[in-house]
Amino acid sequence: MKRRLTFALLALFALQAAPAWADSDDMMSVLQDMKKQMSEMQRTIETQNDRIRQLESRPSTGSAAGMERPAEAQVSPSLSEQDWEKGIKDNIGNAIPWTKGLKLGGDLRLRAENFNYFEEPEDNVVSDTRDRTRYRFRLRYGVEKDFGDDWKVGFRLASASTSGGLQTDQASTNVTLGNPGYFTYKDIFIDRAYATYSPNGLKDYGMVSGVTIGAGKFDNPFLRYATPIVWDADVTPEGLYEKATLKHWSSENNKVYSHWTLGQFITHENSGQETDAQLYGYQGALAWSTYNFGTDAPVEIASAVTYYDYPNYFQTVGAGNNFSSTAFLRTNTTALDNPKILDFYNEQSFKLGEWPLITLWQDFVSNVGSIDDTRAGNNAVHDADFAWGAGIKLGKMKKKKDWEAHWGWYDIGANAVVAAFNDSDFGGPGGVGHTNRVGQKFGLGYMITDSVTLSYTGYVVSVQDPINSSTIAANATDEQVWRSQVDLLWKF
Repeated sequence: MKRRLTFALLALFALQAAPAWADSDDMMSVLQDMKKQMSEMQRTIETQNDRIRQLESRPSTGSAAGMERPAEAQVSPSLSEQDWEKGIKDNIGNAIPWTKGLKLGGDLRLRAENFNYFEEPEDNVVSDTRDRTRYRFRLRYGVEKDFGDDWKVGFRLASASTSGGLQTDQASTNVTLGNPGYFTYKDIFIDRAYATYSPNGLKDYGMVSGVTIGAGKFDNPFLRYATPIVWDADVTPEGLYEKATLKHWSSENNKVYSHWTLGQFITHENSGQETDAQLYGYQGALAWSTYNFGTDAPVEIASAVTYYDYPNYFQTVGAGNNFSSTAFLRTNTTALDNPKILDFYNEQSFKLGEWPLITLWQDFVSNVGSIDDTRAGNNAVHDADFAWGAGIKLGKMKKKKDWEAHWGWYDIGANAVVAAFNDSDFGGPGGVGHTNRVGQKFGLGYMITDSVTLSYTGYVVSVQDPINSSTIAANATDEQVWRSQVDLLWKF
């Protein structure tokens, strides 16, 4: 009890010393109430102690009942930990209303990563076969405030690496230990800064199950029905998006929903050109949950079609039109011009007897945009505008002792997608992935606790026959890499 009184006095001191986040009259009223409660609790304890001394001074009767009473009397009534914490939160909440709806959280990931390179036949060009091991970390922490009137605002900070003082890797929040070396401090950047509007009146309005409008820098709204072929999970777009969910059919055995997403993103505010580079995304997905197959758990089937239009994209990445054209062109060719990407995604999830959840997926992607033949030269770029992948996942990690395993095959043409935004870990050489690659990704994860996860991810990837090294920004060589990542992740 003394520990709790000490904690309460410390809490009172902290509240008294807090900055002007709350009204002073409310704060003083709360402090007085809490002091009164502490005084009453102290008087109760003293009364109980007096009662214990009286019982102990009585002669023993030798009976079992007589022996038990003093023992029972020694147990002083006290608040449970849950009631104590709730009382503190309720009182602080009354004094500081803005804490209601406030969420804080983040994660820390430690990674050990290894590269093993294998040369292709001697007649192919090999630039670098140096094996490498490095250690990295990722740190993210964010805040979100729900105002309770349809609005949310949030931000997140994340680690990242710089090049020449500029943060030029939009597909990674990893930082390598020992680089640049000599125990220098690591950089923190704004990873998300956003506001969303989700009107409560549209959460269950006829067919409409929900509508959300977002603006700023945010999590990718297209990521749910996409794969690493198109998007790296670390990419956080900038601009506007709109999402809506419609309920088409709902019965005891069947539910059918559609999900619609629009995006208007700014890929580059291009002061050196007459027009800016932008990205317009359009996605429609149909999701069916059914017991019609006689399974104990529902079978989940989803199909999505997404169209991405990148007007004026080449103006930002080609011909030296910005400070880091090569960095953003990546493994696309200079003939890419303005991509128009069509993505067909399918997914099926189900359970078979005692087996864990099984999820199958298939993804087919085609760049139907124009190719600038004046920059293509003799390259077979028209044969490099298609990508596909398929894979399986077993299990799902949600709580302690959960596990999951996954495997996928990917074949990504040089100009099938925008290389600046797809999976940056997919292959090599040089530890850099993106497009013009074919291979597999696999892994296994296990939740040690509800907040700690241990996982392994492997890539065995070959660079496809290079179109022409002179027209690809980087890594146009033939070789194979086995890339291994061991991660330990803490969520808080």
